[in-house]
Parts: sequence; C-alpha cells; structure tokens
Amino acid sequence: LKRFEQSQNVSEVIEYLMAVLVRSALCSRAISETLKSLIRELFLTSEPNDTLRRYAPYFEEYCEKSEWKTIVKRLFLNEADYLACTKEARGYKDYFTKEGTLDICQENHAYIVESFFEDMNGKRHKLTIREADPNKAAPVVTKLLQILTTLTIFETNGVRKFVKFINYEGSGKIITTAYDTRLGEAGETGQEKTNETASNVTNAKNSPKKSKNVNQLANETELLTKQTTTPQDKANVTSKPAASKPKSKPKKPSKTPKKPDTSYLRYGKTNEQIDKEREKRRLEREKNKVLGKKKRKKK
Repeated sequence: LKRFEQSQNVSEVIEYLMAVLVRSALCSRAISETLKSLIRELFLTSEPNDTLRRYAPYFEEYCEKSEWKTIVKRLFLNEADYLACTKEARGYKDYFTKEGTLDICQENHAYIVESFFEDMNGKRHKLTIREADPNKAAPVVTKLLQILTTLTIFETNGVRKFVKFINYEGSGKIITTAYDTRLGEAGETGQEKTNETASNVTNAKNSPKKSKNVNQLANETELLTKQTTTPQDKANVTSKPAASKPKSKPKKPSKTPKKPDTSYLRYGKTNEQIDKEREKRRLEREKNKVLGKKKRKKK
C-alpha cells in the first residue's frame, strides 16, 4: 500500500500482489480485506495495461460477479482476446485453491520451503518461505513457485532474479521457544506474566523452605533461651537498677584481693584491734602448721 501511494505504479504493485498471493497459497493463509479492496480499486479504476491483462485471472475471486464482468470489458476487446491474453494465468490459477492432502503436519513443528532459482546470468540463489503448509503436495508447491518466474520486479544490481525454477525442499523443525514482535504489547504482557509465573513457581520451591527454616530456628532459639533462664538470672534481672551508670572497665585483680573491712561495725572494735587479732590468729595457724597440729572442727 505504501509502495503504491509513493509510486502510483500499477504494474509494479500488481506484481507485488502476485508475490503475496503465492506466499499466502504456500502457507494456506488468506490475504487481508485491505488488499482485497486495493485489488478491486486497481482493476476497476486504473488505466488498462498488459500487466493487468496478464494477471487478471488470479484476482477474479476477490471481485463480485458484476465487478468482474466490468473488469473484463475494460481490459479486453472480447472473449477471444481474454482467452488469448490469460492462457498462462488460467493454467496456474487452480493451484491457488488446492487444499493440502498429505496430512503430515505435526504439532510444535515449523515448516519451511527452501527453493532454488537461477537469475538472468544463470547464477543459482535460494529463496526461503517460512510458515509453509507441509500438507501441500509437491506438484502444487512446484507450480506456485514457478509463478515467481513470471515476475520482473525482483532484481539485484539490474540483474533479474527468479528467471528459472530449479528445485525445492520442504522441511520442518521442532519449536522449543518462540517470540513474535507482531503480537505487540499484548504478547509482551502475556510473556511477562508467563515469566512471572515461572519465577514464582521457582521461588515457591526454594524461598519458602529457607524462610521456614530461619523462622523455625529463631523460634527454637527464643524458646531455648526462656527455658534455660534460671531463677537466679531472673532475680538478677529484676534487681538490676532501672538507670545505672555504665560500669568502668575493671582492673586486673591481684592474687589475693582485699575485701572492704566492715567488721568493726559488727563487733564494736577499732581497725587496729581487729588487725592485731587477725595477725595473732595468722601466727597461731602458722605455728600449728609447723607443729603438725590439725585445726579443730567446730561442732
């Protein structure tokens, strides 16, 4: 459509439409309603020329009966002229409507047609048509591909391609994964949901299990801490001042640390008296130790 809008070259667009018809027939697909409208417009309003006359029979099914009669009258002088100009096209026309009869299509397989042609210089080149219908019989595929040899629009550096058909091979491959940009945003959204679902399934197999183990370990640790708390620990916790100053780092204790002496408060004696008595008892213990006397046990 864009090509026609730019060039307004009717003959060129008709040949492009022929290539579209060939591919649609090989893939068993119908052309769009937009192209059908363009076809009727070209044949009903364009200035008659040899290209319109040569390919007219291929487009008959896209026109109403009344429209087709008008087209024949516009393009041809009479019935004999029509038969003479369209002999080649009418010979190929039936192959566009033949259904596939082989019944070899398999699920999850993609089929292609790899065809080989010679160009105007006799150089061999390859044409690959994807998404082909594998059920098309070899004679049908061959005839459809041979129609490309009647087109003149495909060329490279002035050298016309598709001059002579050589052979073709139909093959298939298993589809594992696929992505098509033609699906647009809807396809991307569906793919994202699929990926998200797959990710959730994977995480469901791994993460919850780990999370459960961590939570279970934390609960068991807390329970164990509660169970191993002694009454003394609870008492210490209870008797701890609400607002206490941080303790300074304790000094390294000596071998025989001295405790604060508060005995004078209990016995009503002075420190000197208490010290003398302690010294006296110490000397007595030393004496008994030397003499081998044992300390009497208090009853």
